[in-house]
Amino acid sequence: MPSIKRIAVRAAAAVMAAVTLCTSVAYADEPYDGYNYDWWGDPVPSQNGYVVDKVVTGADLGIGSLSEPGDIFISKSQQIFIADTAYKGTLDPNMKGRVVIADKDFNLINTIEYVDFSEAQEWISEQDEMLAAGTLSATDHKKITNKYFNGVTGVFVDDDDMIYVADNANDRVVAFFAETDANGVGYGRVVQVYTRPDADVYDASTTFNPSKVIVDAAKNVYVCIKTITKGAVVFSREGEFNGYYGANRVEATADVLMNAFWKLIFNREQVKKMQRNVPVEISNFDIDEENFIYTVTETKSTETDIIKKLNSAGTNIFNNLGYADYTFGDFLTKYYRGKTYSSRITDVDIGENGVINLLDLETGRVFQYDNECNLLFIFGGKGSQKGTFTIVNAVESMGTNVYVLDGRKASITVFKQTEFGAIVHDAISLFNKGKYEEAREPWEEALRRDSNYWLAYIGLGNAYLNQGEYEEAMDYFMYNSKTGYNDAFKGWRMDFVRDNFTLFAVIIVGGLALIYLIASIRGKQRAKKRAEAERLFKEQNKGREDV
Repeated sequence: MPSIKRIAVRAAAAVMAAVTLCTSVAYADEPYDGYNYDWWGDPVPSQNGYVVDKVVTGADLGIGSLSEPGDIFISKSQQIFIADTAYKGTLDPNMKGRVVIADKDFNLINTIEYVDFSEAQEWISEQDEMLAAGTLSATDHKKITNKYFNGVTGVFVDDDDMIYVADNANDRVVAFFAETDANGVGYGRVVQVYTRPDADVYDASTTFNPSKVIVDAAKNVYVCIKTITKGAVVFSREGEFNGYYGANRVEATADVLMNAFWKLIFNREQVKKMQRNVPVEISNFDIDEENFIYTVTETKSTETDIIKKLNSAGTNIFNNLGYADYTFGDFLTKYYRGKTYSSRITDVDIGENGVINLLDLETGRVFQYDNECNLLFIFGGKGSQKGTFTIVNAVESMGTNVYVLDGRKASITVFKQTEFGAIVHDAISLFNKGKYEEAREPWEEALRRDSNYWLAYIGLGNAYLNQGEYEEAMDYFMYNSKTGYNDAFKGWRMDFVRDNFTLFAVIIVGGLALIYLIASIRGKQRAKKRAEAERLFKEQNKGREDV
């Protein structure tokens, strides 16, 4: 068990770290205070893992002001794509939206102002035939064949540099390659268009206004539509509707449980008249290098499936690992001037080493987690200064930088890692690679800089646990991980028994011998008492017989 000396050393180290923290937690002149949560879910001051590097506007790109930009995407070739949602160009009075393309340093590459269907004439002919046959209305035909955008709300780029745009008010997702016309105007050479599926497989009363889009390695296209509760709409690369993917669960509220009870009693007609309980629609998603899809749900009305990690079958892996029950975003709900404020996760980004960045619409903060959903850092916030936001719409990452898009400010804020953030990420990376011994030093350095950083205690506990140094692991796990402490204690107990086996064997054998000796003595005493009792009994009976 931990010695008094070791506890004293730990206490002294904690005091020194606290002094360091008090002098360094306010990193530079950041407009937000660094904080984190301890094992008990209480907010504690912490060093910032990220600080503002720069803020980029449309003027910095040389294209004038951005207009309510709704999405940002960074391709594998490190090009930055911005969905400039409300942009009104000069090519047509009805156009609304464009795609801005820049390099990693925000040097302008192109702006996509319109799309060209010259290489999609077969698809255009199909739409014309449907219009003539009356199966497609003139209004819908005009929308989906419109050469101009009408509300670009989502953008994605696959490994072949094909751009997919969620053209919201045109009721379509259009896939194209970026080109430049003879007048120097950027346009999209259309390859495929994804539109509302046929009525027999898609509810005729449901709108088709795509908000976000992603594509997997097999070129299946996943479309997020906020009026659909069945999950994302999935198309094949050829545009065929493949069904729905990743629907959220219905939260087991009291109303849901009561309805389930009445359905066991009511007849079919009565059940039809009951209010239906449906899951909350997914709000946004991202896909990682291993083709796992992460979805988030932006709502205050439920705590179910706030974030999911889905495999190809649509199964939430976080459920099996127990992470689905974690709290994401701020742990605490705030009440101010008659209104309740709680986290609303509006976007998700998967960065290097499986790092998860969640963007909170309510607070304007980014909550960063490792691949096991342990909270790493919190940064950003609401406000007018650099590093704070008005209405956040999207989060992306490239390398160690994190990019946050503010739709109201029409700007992109680039956050860079601090030295402390780099130390923590280095420790996590080493540990994930199985380099437990090497991970100790950065974790110890993290604790020297911030004694409130509880994940460092977990990291050191795991490092010592994997090295078989159970007593040290117990020291770090004691106040930070019940599971980790139990695992370390089991290992320590096994080592203790193994190291003292001879002593235990002697004690056990000696104990058995002592028990045997005591039992033998007591047996002889009982036998002697019985013999004495029998002798007395015989003498008494003999005296009676003589009388």
